[in-house]
Amino acid sequence: MAASTPLIRDEVTSLPTYNAGLHPEKLRRQLGLERIVKLDSNENPLGPSPAAIEAVRAAANDLFRYPDRDETVLRGLIAARLGVDADRLAFGDGSEDLIGIIYRMVMRPGECAVTTMPSFGLHKIWADVLGAHARLLPFEAGWRFPVAAIEAALAEKPRVLILATPSNPVGAVLTGQDIGRILAACGPETLLILDEAYVEFVSPEARVDTLAMLAAHHGPWVVLRTFSKAYGLAGLRIGYGIAHDADFVRNLYKVRSPFSVNAAALAAAEAAYADTAHLDRVTAEIRALRAALRGALALRGYAVAPSEANSLFFDTGRDGAAVAEALRRRGVLVKPWLEPGYTGFIRVSIGTRADNEAFLAALDAVMAEA
Repeated sequence: MAASTPLIRDEVTSLPTYNAGLHPEKLRRQLGLERIVKLDSNENPLGPSPAAIEAVRAAANDLFRYPDRDETVLRGLIAARLGVDADRLAFGDGSEDLIGIIYRMVMRPGECAVTTMPSFGLHKIWADVLGAHARLLPFEAGWRFPVAAIEAALAEKPRVLILATPSNPVGAVLTGQDIGRILAACGPETLLILDEAYVEFVSPEARVDTLAMLAAHHGPWVVLRTFSKAYGLAGLRIGYGIAHDADFVRNLYKVRSPFSVNAAALAAAEAAYADTAHLDRVTAEIRALRAALRGALALRGYAVAPSEANSLFFDTGRDGAAVAEALRRRGVLVKPWLEPGYTGFIRVSIGTRADNEAFLAALDAVMAEA
């Protein structure tokens, strides 16, 4: 009898397991600790707008109904604020869901997606799932985007160029000059994706109006944003994209699950997006906490990448996974980076002042023991 063919595709079985962080309740039970400091998933510790919480409570009355597939109210709010046509907006179950949908739309086996290294894992993983591949371009000295290498890669006409700005995990941002050079090199055969999941945390002096620059670009593009980070709605899963034209979005909705965004997420996002005062308070506080934590790590002698996100990426000088494990045993969760060349690095999310102090105390203790 002939051996049976394996059910699961090789592209899937060979994938790494995505490091999604650890739920604090699981660790609390494992270690018998009362308090867990969770700084491994870039969540917003200051929480969502109170209006969003009330909106979720109100939405509970209609949970027997399917959500609005067209996201009518939220679509209108975002379109009006950004000054874009509403039919160029796409919504998904988090911005990473949209990455997967877009890759399935445009990528064929053997084709190439170009991104930076280190990078958000799903920028590469979604290409691998499809039998395509990712070309990873390392950051330059000083954590500058490798613009010259990106220009050279674009000359080979990859299917996708995907760049996170601010970068995950580094926190670096593309400058206006960087974007101008990339757009000049990016032909119509390459889809440019700018993943702006952390854009709300960018300091005013570092901000670039990417949508204005992209408006003059003659090739296809998508900008991705999320309600998981600055808006504090990670538990509800909702993100959105702004595309170069409406036809792209129409085709995206053919691939997307018909009711991808749930009703509670829609209600919360509508209320959160409208509460600009809460967003401004939260992002200003996170920026202040980020600066304080970066300064504290630098004073301890760590090399910390400059960040405009709600996290910091720093070199422990040791095995980052071992340091993270030692911190975990003390009830502090951070994310060790596992990409080759960066295994001494840790990404730590910006927490509350008390969380950051607890992290620093635990880090000092771990390093003293080692």
